Amino acid sequence: MRFADFLARLITGHRGWIVVFLLAMTALSAYGFFSRRTPAMDTENNRSQVDNSQLRSEDTDYGFSAVDCLIVVEIDDLYSRDTVVSLRRMVDRLEQLPYIATVIWADRVPMLNMFGLAEPLFPPPDASAGRFRAARQRAEAHPLVHGQLISADASTLLMPVTFDWVHVKDDEDCTVELLRVAREAVADQADIRVRITGRVPLYVGYQQALDHNQMKYFAISFGLIVVLAMILFRGIKAVLIVTAAPILGVCWTLGIVNLMDALSNPLTAVVLPVLLSMVGLTDGIHIMVHIRRRRAEGMEPLPAARSAIEEVGLACALTSLTTAVGFASLMLASNNFVSEFGQSCAIGVGITFMAVVTVIPLLCSTWIGKNIHLGQELDLIGRGMRHAGGFMDFVLRWSRPVTIGGILVTLLFASTLFTLRPDELTSDGQPEDSEVYQALAHCDRTFGGIGFAQAIIKWDDSVDSQSPQILEAIADVEQIIADESLLNYPLSLHDLLGAFPQQGDDPARQMTFISLLPPPIRNAFYSKVKQESVVTMRIEDLGIAKYQPVFQRVTEQFSRLENSHPGFTFNLAGEPVRRSKVIYQIVIDLVRSLGTAAVIIFIVLTLVYRSLRLGLLTIIPNMFPLMFTGAVLAVTGQPLNVAAVCSFTVCLGIAVDDTIHFLTRYQVERRNGHGVEESLRRSFTTVGTVLVTTTLILVAGFSTVLFSDLAGHRAFALMAVCTIASALVGDLLLLPAMLNWFRGKEDEGRRQDLDVTD
Repeated sequence: MRFADFLARLITGHRGWIVVFLLAMTALSAYGFFSRRTPAMDTENNRSQVDNSQLRSEDTDYGFSAVDCLIVVEIDDLYSRDTVVSLRRMVDRLEQLPYIATVIWADRVPMLNMFGLAEPLFPPPDASAGRFRAARQRAEAHPLVHGQLISADASTLLMPVTFDWVHVKDDEDCTVELLRVAREAVADQADIRVRITGRVPLYVGYQQALDHNQMKYFAISFGLIVVLAMILFRGIKAVLIVTAAPILGVCWTLGIVNLMDALSNPLTAVVLPVLLSMVGLTDGIHIMVHIRRRRAEGMEPLPAARSAIEEVGLACALTSLTTAVGFASLMLASNNFVSEFGQSCAIGVGITFMAVVTVIPLLCSTWIGKNIHLGQELDLIGRGMRHAGGFMDFVLRWSRPVTIGGILVTLLFASTLFTLRPDELTSDGQPEDSEVYQALAHCDRTFGGIGFAQAIIKWDDSVDSQSPQILEAIADVEQIIADESLLNYPLSLHDLLGAFPQQGDDPARQMTFISLLPPPIRNAFYSKVKQESVVTMRIEDLGIAKYQPVFQRVTEQFSRLENSHPGFTFNLAGEPVRRSKVIYQIVIDLVRSLGTAAVIIFIVLTLVYRSLRLGLLTIIPNMFPLMFTGAVLAVTGQPLNVAAVCSFTVCLGIAVDDTIHFLTRYQVERRNGHGVEESLRRSFTTVGTVLVTTTLILVAGFSTVLFSDLAGHRAFALMAVCTIASALVGDLLLLPAMLNWFRGKEDEGRRQDLDVTD
């Protein structure tokens, strides 16, 4: 208790310096928050600028893998004069926009002919209706058009767009304004419907939905928390003081981590405020309840504040320490994304602890907290817990079967975790009713997806740059891709050369036509200098869980293919492949760090309480809520994505916090000379009141997010509600039962007496 005594004397004995400290922290965080703008969108823009600098060479990206936006045009009759005229007008209007770098569409794709003639796919406006209908046959015969720019049923047309980011002034230029210009250009054709999707619109849509949902549900959740806290505390001053501390801690942390450029990490920006709010609110309620009790007993404001720090401060320090250590373990992850997140959370937990243990006692010891105890006698939860003695009698009487049942149920829940697999979908970050999401879903159905993976075929100097072996290797790669139902519309040099008339299936003869390919098309799929050829394939938004085994099988077959093609190497590349590896590694890192955090927390608790027995007894009560939530995920078919694992990590901190507060109070009661049963009853009444209160408040706050239109938010909220609610079961049912059954040596005789009485 020496640390708690020192902390109490420091905070209550030097209030002037504490005020100076609070002002200094606020000034530092304000400087950090306003002096550096969070570069979330800038990061995306900068990456796109790099991509576009490559695209703005003399070659157009006919591989379609690095385009910024896709204009999706749904048409009832594509091959008609009026439709083609309207589409040409739309493209002309789009190209007049200063921020449009390139627009690729079927009418401008170079034709593949023996004479190298550049002619449009569609005939001129004054052509006959028959010539427009004949354009369909030309489109279906062109490998770059059929299934790539025009769907197989000719109901949808894609126009890949790249942006000139120098002239982009606002996010709406890439979305709302672009869509407005496109729709106005074809307004005379009622059967033409235009939408947009692609990398940039999806990113902008995600950011807008994220900002909207965060502001909306933060306001709703915070309002609900305040109202519920007022009902439970029966005092507006107590509510305002309790909520002010974690809010100040969140603001301090956001400013400081932004000064470190850490808010560019979206995981930090989304999860960190939620985590700190929960941890700060939980510890703040413990301190406030203690202060109100002491004030109601007649203690003066300053001694009451000092008493709270002395008796509850150590538990709050331990909860912050274990939570910070757990998150610090994330810094060992191989992925910088996860490592930065862990660092920010560890820093934030420490900062929030300082805010809670300084702000609440300081305000309660001034005129603001003069009547802070009024309404304490009307505390609904406290009165209910005092009348719930029968529950603790049941736990004490049946400690052994409750403990055994808790262990078995925890193991049963744990067995379901093996069915969970890492996964992530692009659509999880989009409202299901948004046009960008609907366009993405439409492209998945009609084009087999808008994601692109590439098979990279390289050859060494032993292979001639026009050797027919190149086409033979490409054909084998295409066959491997064709055997995978989730890989759609492969496109390669083999397909392009096969489109030339009267050249047969002889690879040697086909390779002689390479020089006839238009340079932009040839360079997208074949490079003599790099000694490589590329096969592209479309990927649907089905999640990495479905594509991970597909990519693995293809990679294994590529390895075997090298044995039959000496001098060649085969690799799978592209954004979906890279993202699959990254997301999988992030989830694995988080899972490993979660396990590491659990071990570290167990060690810390063992050392702090100086008891291996108590350390071991905390394992099941803290694992039970995590295993229960994992079972809920498995039963409901939820994926193990980044948000889910982060929820595990966040809620592990909450579960451990509750355990520490209960154990700390239990030890205080034991030191006061009470027996095991009486100490558990007293801990149940005092700390249990706070645990029930915080659980009700947090569950109510997170429940509002279950109505979010973002799937990721709903999954996070579901897990948070399940974990926090089940943590209460672990701490008020399993932990007391285990403490009663597995007593220390000094209580052996008393336990035997209890068994005889039973």
